[in-house]
Amino acid sequence: MLITKDDIIKDEILKEAQKLFQQFGVKKTTMEDIAKAMGKGKSTLYYYFCSKEDIFDAVVQKEMGEVFHYVKQAVEKAETAEEKLKVFTLSKIKALQKRANLCKIVKGEIQDTLRCMKHLHAEYDLQETHLVKEILEFGIRNGEFSKMIKKDMDILPSVMVSSLRGLERDLFTDKYAKLESRMESIMGIMMRGLKNVHQPATVK
Repeated sequence: MLITKDDIIKDEILKEAQKLFQQFGVKKTTMEDIAKAMGKGKSTLYYYFCSKEDIFDAVVQKEMGEVFHYVKQAVEKAETAEEKLKVFTLSKIKALQKRANLCKIVKGEIQDTLRCMKHLHAEYDLQETHLVKEILEFGIRNGEFSKMIKKDMDILPSVMVSSLRGLERDLFTDKYAKLESRMESIMGIMMRGLKNVHQPATVK
């Protein structure tokens, strides 16, 4: 893909804004602060973005893309479906922790500042759901997971993603300090369910 001068400038705006949002927060960061960090005038920012909120939305979208790319790569390296699901969860949480803006969103600290948050979450959920579905199908083919989960494949991946999303919010609080051991326990329960699905007994 051809990278233009506009692409380079927009990327520079997002990088500088990302640093400032992480350091000072969205409310305290101004367009002037971002322009000064770039060594340019505010007019440059307004040429590419309508407002600070527009820039923040773009920063979050960029961070979400980076997290998903990192998680997908980690999942692809794992050899078994069980390992893939564990890696999917743990690598995502660790990646989120390194990105202060996303971390604050997950904890609900700055939810209201994002005008396109629903759209971003819907897009990200779709990507994650598709990835989890691929892992489950791989597990069935490998003989790791029960074939019975095939009948629930239309809804099971999205339910799993939604459940893990709720757990992520809890794991970002001080309540659960031991992240990895906590997730190991949760994933263990989930794995037993995927491996031991039985048809309900027929009523005679």
